[in-house]
Amino acid sequence: MTTKNKYLIFFTSLVIIVAVTSAVFWEFARQEVYYLCGNFSSGEKKSGVIRQLNTANLSEYSQSVTESGSKITFSSKLNFHIYQCTIELDKNNKVVSATYT
Repeated sequence: MTTKNKYLIFFTSLVIIVAVTSAVFWEFARQEVYYLCGNFSSGEKKSGVIRQLNTANLSEYSQSVTESGSKITFSSKLNFHIYQCTIELDKNNKVVSATYT
């Protein structure tokens, strides 16, 4: 086996390992957003939502103020924020809806 073939096998193996590892973390991040989004029901307090979102390891959230109250957007950098959970809250800081997209 030539040196060129050894390098080719090494780099091909390295690419495969990186691709598989990336795919696994992509799926874990997607599942984290999906399952946490399913935990929020109408009427739940904002403090409970934030407490649960703070348990996430691979995802993050941002909050914004809207006319009807506020909105929390929960997603992950690991999958480029493609999968999101949008949690809408009323002016009393209670969940109105939680939508996974």
